[in-house]
Amino acid sequence: MRFWHATVAVLGMILLLPFGGSEAAAAQKFTFKIAHIEAAGGAGEAAFKHLKNILEEKSGGRIKVTLYAGKSMAQSDTELGEIVRQGTVQMVPVPTHTLSAMSNIPQYSVFEFPYLFTDWEEIYKVLDSALAKDWAKALERDAGVVVYEGFVKGWLSIGTRKGPINTPDNLKGLKIRTMATDMQMGLISALGASPTVVAYGELYTAQQQGTVDGMLTATTLYKTDKFAEVIDHLSIIRATAHFHLPAINKKWLDSLPPDLRAVFDQCMKEYVAYGREEERKLNEKVIISMGKEDNVKVRQYTEEELVPFKIATRKMWEANYDKPGKGVMDEVLKFLGKDYKTLLQ
Repeated sequence: MRFWHATVAVLGMILLLPFGGSEAAAAQKFTFKIAHIEAAGGAGEAAFKHLKNILEEKSGGRIKVTLYAGKSMAQSDTELGEIVRQGTVQMVPVPTHTLSAMSNIPQYSVFEFPYLFTDWEEIYKVLDSALAKDWAKALERDAGVVVYEGFVKGWLSIGTRKGPINTPDNLKGLKIRTMATDMQMGLISALGASPTVVAYGELYTAQQQGTVDGMLTATTLYKTDKFAEVIDHLSIIRATAHFHLPAINKKWLDSLPPDLRAVFDQCMKEYVAYGREEERKLNEKVIISMGKEDNVKVRQYTEEELVPFKIATRKMWEANYDKPGKGVMDEVLKFLGKDYKTLLQ
């Protein structure tokens, strides 16, 4: 009888263990911190808020999201990359050149080749491809960061107080602010201007005081970061675009149980789709409002008018063709169905 009672007790404990473990897993909470440096009122901020709402709702409150807006956690894209890598926060949005600095990913430079992409959809086609997913493996291995598909924040457009910019000849002698990337500086040099690196936080003042004659940044940022107040002309030359990829701390991501990981991945897909649509709508709105509200002369170009700009970048292409790696540009051009010989004419 004693043996029987002992056996029943042991069996009862065994039967209870899986259920107790499942209940503990279901009760586990995860903190998800998102930091960014975008100004309030932009499409990026709206997308972050959307992600917060759907993550908390679809996880049943098991993932708690905290947003650190503006520059409350970092002052630059480089700093954002560092804090997500260290695990101070779990997600940041950063451009590809920041990711390349975190790990050796030369392939990301394909996105900086002028006039490779005709429209945003072609950029998304490459961003969402197996090619880009393969490039990002180095980030997981070397930097402990996982990236999801991102969204374009606008063409990198030239804003100046000296215009209009009808052809590259109008840029000769002008000091144009760029980010500290070889490809952006090379683009501005190819167009005849002098690339000048200025920290983003100092750019408004630099333009206002005449330290630079103009700047190269995303179309929508002229409005959301108030650069429209210190320029007269905006030239949307459509050479390259500015976009962000959401970077997630891999250690945090791997800590999620399978059911929550599935929820997270689905929410990220919804977040990216939402962000892409918001950025598209904001871009259209900004182009109209700068002309009406800020007295900025916005110049958009026909394909024929862009020809001199394309021709001016040929030497840049030739000098950097293998920068992404031997054969990488051939692979991307084939994927897009384009021919290098006819691309810049």
